[in-house]
Amino acid sequence: MTSLAPTDNQGLLRFLRRWYGAPKSPNPRLEESPETPRELVEWHEISAQWNGAIASYNYAIPLTELAVEDGKVPFWVENQGTRVWAFDPNDEDHSVYEREPSDEPAPWKRTGERLSEFLIHATVLEAILGAPATKITQGVQAYWLWSQEGVREFPFPAWNWPAPGSRILIGESWLALVHPSDDPEAGQDITLAAIAPGDLAWAENLAGVKWRSYSGVQDYTTDEPLPW
Repeated sequence: MTSLAPTDNQGLLRFLRRWYGAPKSPNPRLEESPETPRELVEWHEISAQWNGAIASYNYAIPLTELAVEDGKVPFWVENQGTRVWAFDPNDEDHSVYEREPSDEPAPWKRTGERLSEFLIHATVLEAILGAPATKITQGVQAYWLWSQEGVREFPFPAWNWPAPGSRILIGESWLALVHPSDDPEAGQDITLAAIAPGDLAWAENLAGVKWRSYSGVQDYTTDEPLPW
């Protein structure tokens, strides 16, 4: 999986072909405006190749619905609307900001990522959240993840969603979302993700780690909801 780590749109396309298979609708063309950042248009064109399947949890605002809000342009929304990400239209790098919507919204806060970086980061996170095979554990010490052969940390800043300090690790045949538990003293929550359950078999016998395993949409070990 380390060879699949996307660093630009060509890397992203290679990653998506491996994770989701061949595009369903190659070479789509979308309606856009001259004010829309090219990197955002390109991401929507890439997403359209897989009929939108690459954003299965959170979602991108359609290009035709983009509008300035308090000086920024929201373009990405958490699936229940609890967090919104926006770019600065007056910044050449289109720095990304975030905030939690409310009747009296707080000021936009900088994420530390440019729009081009955010879109790749968000797409890989979506691959984890919608993966065909996942294992989830909560409140554990995750030091052993960094010791797995070939593992490396995704080279972008930590996110504040689904929890502050959220990071992505890339293994030989798997991805991992890691962030502090609600109780910081308890340790960390981990979501392992892969294309097939067998790619996560290495984690099954780790001492002191109890997993909830999911395959496709079927939870075959518990009726509890996913913890995000």
